[in-house]
Parts: sequence; structure tokens; C-alpha cells
Amino acid sequence: MVEFFVKIIKGMIIGISAMTAGAGTFAIILGIYDRCMEIIANPFKNFKSNFKYILPIVIGIGISVLIFGKLVLYWLSNYEAYFRCVLLGIIIGGIPTLFKVANKKGFKKKYIISMIAALIFTIVLTKFANTIKAGKTVEYITIIELIIYGAIYAFGAVMPGMTTIHILEYMGVLSTIMNGLFNFNLGIIIPFGIGYIILALTTAGMITYLFNKFYGMTYYAIIGFSLTSLVMFIPTFSSTSQAIIGTIMGTIAAIVIYLITRLENYTNKKREDLSIERTEETITKEG
Repeated sequence: MVEFFVKIIKGMIIGISAMTAGAGTFAIILGIYDRCMEIIANPFKNFKSNFKYILPIVIGIGISVLIFGKLVLYWLSNYEAYFRCVLLGIIIGGIPTLFKVANKKGFKKKYIISMIAALIFTIVLTKFANTIKAGKTVEYITIIELIIYGAIYAFGAVMPGMTTIHILEYMGVLSTIMNGLFNFNLGIIIPFGIGYIILALTTAGMITYLFNKFYGMTYYAIIGFSLTSLVMFIPTFSSTSQAIIGTIMGTIAAIVIYLITRLENYTNKKREDLSIERTEETITKEG
């Protein structure tokens, strides 16, 4: 039950991050990225086990969208600096997990090259995106356009460190899409969701393939993408008091995420120890 509720909390964090800067980075930090990519790429393989694993995460995402959807938009509009501090805290608190998972199958010096290359590429891309001003808000969007926008948004959610919200904002469709999603407008939800699902399925398969063939190189590249968020989320404070409050909020977020990842590691270790004990008991009985 502890593991179930921890995954719900992780799902809520993923849901909130998906509405702001893309969920991939936070999925890595929370230790669920590669498993979720495998499940998305092959949803019917080991269906029972996959369903049991991903159900609480999906529940958490649903809860965050229902409860925090409009609140996230409000905070981004009125308290953006504080919100960025919290996101920074989440990333910083999960950095130890990033490298621990990446080194699970060993470390080679060439992995650093892929990390630096990905980091530089994403920083340049992010800086370019941040210089683009949003266009005039578009209130009417065709079905085909919604499918395309769903695919664009999914790329930012699936690929760690990448955010495509700037693109939707530049096209003038972000507010219209978000309002449609949070107000349960099926005319927007269905085509947007189709594009999202199609891109997520194809991208997840590619990422899973790269994990299987080039685990270390791929993961360090993803870390490079993810670390870009440390630059992307740096807030601009309007006063000293705001900077202090923001720092406190970011510190609390970092501690919470660190404790969640520690709890996850503890739970996994206990599960492995229990599995070993059962195996030894079985061997003893058969002996």
C-alpha cells in the first residue's frame, strides 16, 4: 500500500509537470521513466504486471489534472517565480537518482560526451524558443491541427528536458487548448489526445530500443536534456522577500523529492530481499 500511494504522488507530480514543462525530466527523477516507456511501447506485454505498475501513476496524473489544472494556470500567470522555484527544487532533489540509474550498467567516459552534447543542444534550443514572442491567440482550431498540436505537445512530455509549450504559445493556440482540456471540451480533447497518443507510442518504442542497445549513452544524453531544466526554470525575482520565499519553497520541494526517491529505493530493496528469502526457502524445501 505504501508503494501504491508513493506512485500516486509520483503520478501527481508527473501530471503537474506535464502541464508546465514536460513530464519526461520528472519521470526520470522519480525513477519511473524507463519502465513507463517500456509499458507505452509494449502495453500488452506482461499486461497484468504492467497494469499493476502504471495504474497508481495514471490515477495520480488524473488527480493532478482534475484538482490542479486550473490552479497551475493561475499560478503560472500570477506566481511564476514561485512555481519555477518548486520545479527547480524537484529537479535538484532528484539529481542523485539521475546518475545512479544511468550508472546502473556501468560507466564509460564517452557517456559524458553525449551528456554535454545534449545539454548544449537543448540550451541553445531553449534560448531560441524563449526569444520568440507568442502570436495572436487563435480561438478556432481544426481537427487536423489539433492532432498535430497533440503530437507536438507529446514530444515535450516524452522527451526529457524538452519543452514544446513555447511552440504552442508561439502559434497562439496554448490558452485555447488548455482551456478546452480543463473544461472537458471533447471537440478538443479527442483529436488532441489522438495526436498525443500516436507520438507517445512511436517515440516510446524508439527510446526503449535505444535503452536496450545503448543504455549508458542514451541515459547520459537524457541527463543532458534534463539538466537543461536547471537553466530553463531559473526564476526572475521582483523583490528580496520573493527570492527568500522562493528559495524556501524550492528547498522544501528538493527535500520532499529526495525522501520520495529514498523511500522508493528502500521499497525496492525490501522487495528484492523478500524475493531472495522466498527463493531460498523454496530451494531448502525442495532439498
